[in-house]
Amino acid sequence: MLWQTAVNGIAVLAYKCYRPNMRTLTVKVPDGLLGWLEEEAKRAQRPKSALAREILQQHQQRRQQSALDLAADLCGCVQSGLRGLSRNKKHLKGFGR
Repeated sequence: MLWQTAVNGIAVLAYKCYRPNMRTLTVKVPDGLLGWLEEEAKRAQRPKSALAREILQQHQQRRQQSALDLAADLCGCVQSGLRGLSRNKKHLKGFGR
């Protein structure tokens, strides 16, 4: 376990809990969101900061996806029956007008 509670109720953090390159961020959140975070932390038996960090990292990873990444499973899934749609001038006549 990365953390444990001391006798006086203050969390005692293990040496490996925080990386040396981490900075502190103070965030104000509404009561409802704080309550949800506290319940999730209790359920997962993890510190609130670890959950908040994980959520931020997940959001960052989702935001870095390009349109092609998001639609990659759709590329090439349509069969038109026509070959050379992107190269044949006959098929490109009037395209973009």
